[in-house]
Amino acid sequence: RIVPQEIADKEAAAKFIEAVGQFERIMNDSGFVTLTRLAASEITGQDGKAGIIEKYFSLSQTDTTCLKDIGLYPEEMRVGDDILCLHTLSDVEDLPGKVGTDTRFEKLSTDRSDCRLSFAAPVGVLLSCNHVYNQFIFIDDHAENLKNFEQTARNMQSLSRYSRANQVNKEWIDEYLNEAHSKGLVSVRCHCNVMAWSDDREELKRIRNDVGSQLALMECKPRHNTVDTPTLFWAGIPGNEADFPAEESFYTFLGQALCLFVEETNYKSSLSPFGIKMVDRV
Repeated sequence: RIVPQEIADKEAAAKFIEAVGQFERIMNDSGFVTLTRLAASEITGQDGKAGIIEKYFSLSQTDTTCLKDIGLYPEEMRVGDDILCLHTLSDVEDLPGKVGTDTRFEKLSTDRSDCRLSFAAPVGVLLSCNHVYNQFIFIDDHAENLKNFEQTARNMQSLSRYSRANQVNKEWIDEYLNEAHSKGLVSVRCHCNVMAWSDDREELKRIRNDVGSQLALMECKPRHNTVDTPTLFWAGIPGNEADFPAEESFYTFLGQALCLFVEETNYKSSLSPFGIKMVDRV
C-alpha cells in the first residue's frame, strides 16, 4: 500500500483532489510552470512501458525495465547490481547560514553578464553521476508548530540554570518565533537527500567524494548516511512520502525550504545528438 490510509475515506479523498486541483490551476495560471496530472498507466506502468514507480524501483529511466532484487544488508543497500550511496540534509546544523533562490554559475558567467542556476544545481544537473535528488517539504499545522515551539522555549528557560546550552537554545527558538510572527512566515519541515549508485565499488568511492564536494559548494555539511538508506529509499517512492521518518526532517520556513529545490532538468528538447552553447561574443 503506497497511499496514506486516510485516502480510503471518500470524503477526505474528494477534498484532497479538490485542493490539488486548485493548486494546479494556480500554478498553471502563473505562466511560469505547467503541471500535468499523470495517468494511472504513467504511475504504475503498462505492458511494454514502465511507470514512474517501476523506474524508481529499478533505478532506470528506460521505458522497458527489468525486475531487480532489492537487498538490505547491515553495511549497504543494493538494487540489482547497483550499490546505493546516500547523503542527507536532515539537520539545520548542516545548512549554510544563508540560502538563495539562485546562484552565479562561474563557468558560463562573464564580468558583464551572469549565468544563474538554482541554489541546489550542484547536486542536480551539475552532478555527473547516476543519482536522484529527493526534496521533501511537509506543511504541518502552522499554529500547532508555533505552539509546540512556545512550550519548548518555556522548558528551556526553566532548565537554563542547569546548562548554559538550554538558554542558548531558548534564544534561538525565540528568534524563530519572532520571525514567524513578525513577518507572517509559514513554519514547515524539510528534508533533502542525494541518492547515488554504481555497480563498481571503486567508482562508488569516487561518487561519494563527488557528492560531498558538490554539497560543500552549497556550503552544506556533507553527511553520509549509512543507517537510514532503506527507510529513505522507501519514503522516496512517488506517492509514498507519508512514510517519511519525521526525525530526519528539520524545521525552517517555506521560502528557505523552496531554495533547496532543483529547478533545472536534464530533458532533451530535440532528438539531435549535439547542442549549441550560447555565450557572449568574443
